[in-house]
Amino acid sequence: MTESTAAPPADGAGAGLVEGPEWSSPGLDVTAGRYPLSVERHVMRMVDHLVPGVTTVTPHARYYALHGLIAAHAGAAGSTAPAAQELLRRAEVALAAVSFAHHSHVHEWLPRAHGIDALARRLHSGSVAVAESAVPGRGGYVRNAWGFWGPYAGSETVLGILSPGPMPVPGPRLDGTAVRDGLGELLDLAAEETLRVEDLAPLGARLCVCAGGERPDGAWLARLMCGSDAADAGPRSTTRRQTIRLLTRVADTHHVVHFARDVGHVLAYGDFLTTDAVAGGIDVAPAWRGVVLRNYSVGAWRRLWSWLVEQVEGMIPVEELADRFAEELPDVTVDAFLSSLPATRSTTGVPLPAEHDLRLADEPLPLTELRVLAVGARRTDELSGRARDTFLGPRGVELGPEWVGRWLEEKRPTGLRDAARRLVHVLVARSQRVALTKVRRRPDGSLWLPTRLRERDGWLYRTSREGRGDVGLRLGQLSTVLATCGVLRYDRCWSVTRFGRELLD
Repeated sequence: MTESTAAPPADGAGAGLVEGPEWSSPGLDVTAGRYPLSVERHVMRMVDHLVPGVTTVTPHARYYALHGLIAAHAGAAGSTAPAAQELLRRAEVALAAVSFAHHSHVHEWLPRAHGIDALARRLHSGSVAVAESAVPGRGGYVRNAWGFWGPYAGSETVLGILSPGPMPVPGPRLDGTAVRDGLGELLDLAAEETLRVEDLAPLGARLCVCAGGERPDGAWLARLMCGSDAADAGPRSTTRRQTIRLLTRVADTHHVVHFARDVGHVLAYGDFLTTDAVAGGIDVAPAWRGVVLRNYSVGAWRRLWSWLVEQVEGMIPVEELADRFAEELPDVTVDAFLSSLPATRSTTGVPLPAEHDLRLADEPLPLTELRVLAVGARRTDELSGRARDTFLGPRGVELGPEWVGRWLEEKRPTGLRDAARRLVHVLVARSQRVALTKVRRRPDGSLWLPTRLRERDGWLYRTSREGRGDVGLRLGQLSTVLATCGVLRYDRCWSVTRFGRELLD
C-alpha cells in the first residue's frame, strides 16, 4: 500500500477541492467492515453453543420444513442442482404470496415471510407471476440462486434436517411425510404460472409462515427442536433443550411481551435462576447469565466506537477526536468516577440491573457507555462459577472486562478526561489492527480493506458511519421459531402451549 497525491488539473479547475484523502492507490478498496473492534467473538461463540440450530437470520420454522420438502422431492425425482434451485425459489415465492394473503399486515411478534418486501408491488396488484418473481437478481424476490436456503442451511444441517452438501439433501432427522403433509401444497402452487392473492387467502391457515404450529411439519420440528426424541440425544440437542426449558420457564413465570428484552432481563438480574424450582436445576442457566451480562459490555464498546466514528468529519487529527470524547465526561478523577457507579449487587449477592438502569438515565452516550464498561469490570469479582467463566471468556484479552478493570485501577489517580483521551488512541490503533487482519486480495489483484475509519500519521478519515446495535443473542428468533412450530404462543404476551409443556416436561 503506497501513498499517492493527486495533482491539480493543469488549468487550475477544481484546485483545492478534495473528495477524500488519497492515502493509497485505487488498487485499495476501503469499504465498510463488520466488528471493527472485534469484541463480539466470545458472546457469539457462546450463543452458538447455547442455541444450536437457530441464528439471527432464521426467524421462521416453516423454512426449515420447506427446505426439507425440496430436498426430499428433488432427491426422489433425481433433480439436478439447477432444477432444485428453481423449484426451491418458486416454492419460496408461493410461501411468501400465501403468507401475504393470510396476513397482509405486519405481525407484532413475527417478521414477514422472506421476500415479501421485494414482491410487495406484485402482491398489492393482486397477482404474482411465479417464474418472473423467482428469477434471482434484480426484479426477483431474492438475489441468491438458492433463494433463502443459505441463511438456514447451517441450522438445518445442525438439526439433521439436511445433510452437508452443495444442494439440499435429506438429513437423518428429516421426516418426509410430515413436511409433505404440512407443506406439500406449495409444490402445486410453485408449478402455477400466476398466483392470485385472493385465491390464496383460504390456504393461509395451512400454509402461512404463522400456521406451522397446527400442522404436521410444525409438530415434527417442535419435537426436533426440543430434543424430545431419545434418538436425538447428543450434546447439542441436550443444550438446546435446556435453553428452551429455561426460556419457556421464564415465560411461564413472568409477563413477557418483548421476548429478547424481557427474558434477557430475567436471565441477567435477580435471584430467579437460583430460587426457581425449575430454573435452578437447568445446567445452562448460569451460562446464560454470564452471556447476557457480557453482552452489555460488548454493546458498550460498539456504541462508544460508533459515537467516536460519528465525530470524524472530513479529516481530523486523533487528538481532536480524543478531546471530543473527553469533553463529554465530567472533570473528576477516575477514582471519583468509579465511586459514582450504581450498586451492582444486593446485600445477598444478587445481580442488580445497573447496566439497564444506566442506559435509561439521561446522560451523554460516551459517559453512559463508559459507566456500563466499568460496571462490567466490577462484575469480574462478583460473579462466580459458570456464570463468571462464561462472562469472562478467554482471559486477559484487550477490551475484555478484566482488561477494563486493570485499566481503571491503574488510572484511579488520573483525571477521567485524560484517561479517556488515552483510551481513544488505544481504540483507534486496535481498529486499524483488526482491519489489517481482514485484508483480502481480490482476483483482480486489488486489496479489500474492511474499515469505515482510516488512520494515517495521526489523521483520521471516515468513509461511513458505524452501526451500534447489540450482538444478537438469538432469543427473539428462537421465540418465533418455537411459536411457529407450536411450542409458544403470542397473545399480547408470550405463553407456553399445552403441546410445548408436553414436550418439555
